[in-house]
Amino acid sequence: MFADLKSIVDIIRSAAADYRDRKRYQGRKQAVLGMLETYFLLKDCVDEGEALIEEAGRDPVGKIAGMEEWQARSALEKWDKVIKRQGLRLRALQGYVSGQHHLTIINPALQEKIEEVIGYKMERATSLHGIGAGLFFRNMFPMELTDKERAGYVLAMAGVEEDTLDPDKIRAEIEGLRASLDEYRRMIEGSVSSEELLTWSRQARRRTTFRAEEG
Repeated sequence: MFADLKSIVDIIRSAAADYRDRKRYQGRKQAVLGMLETYFLLKDCVDEGEALIEEAGRDPVGKIAGMEEWQARSALEKWDKVIKRQGLRLRALQGYVSGQHHLTIINPALQEKIEEVIGYKMERATSLHGIGAGLFFRNMFPMELTDKERAGYVLAMAGVEEDTLDPDKIRAEIEGLRASLDEYRRMIEGSVSSEELLTWSRQARRRTTFRAEEG
């Protein structure tokens, strides 16, 4: 998941760099707000996703199986809430990223690249679209699941099909995503005044914070 998110950031950033100098663009404020909202959703996604993976460890299912019943129940309730928020974020991100019409005007090939990375045209469960749809479906239609199945959603969120996580691989993906996010943020900051950045960042944060507080 984190590698795919990095690809999305890199695609948007390259197109947004062409847009940056269009100070008189009619929909500039909404465009920048959209970029900022995308940034905050991505940052929340990587921050909480990384924390969950660190807590769950290499083998989330095995970790839960080795706990006392009360410990397992507490951990799974916490993990379920994180997974719910992640599903909402991924769903929102798909909408934000696919709706960056101001960028597709400048770079017509952008939409096709985004759809390819998100995986709309794929039947792959580990595409961003597949992960987001799976987590969102889990939230919208709660089912009675075993502890093993509930713990397995940590693996689903990470976008792996194996029974265990590869901490080194995921750590490298997260590091790359954070670096791309930092560049994306600097690009946004360079396209607005200090006053605009402060005002619009507050607005964008308000629009995305509720998703971080769901659950």
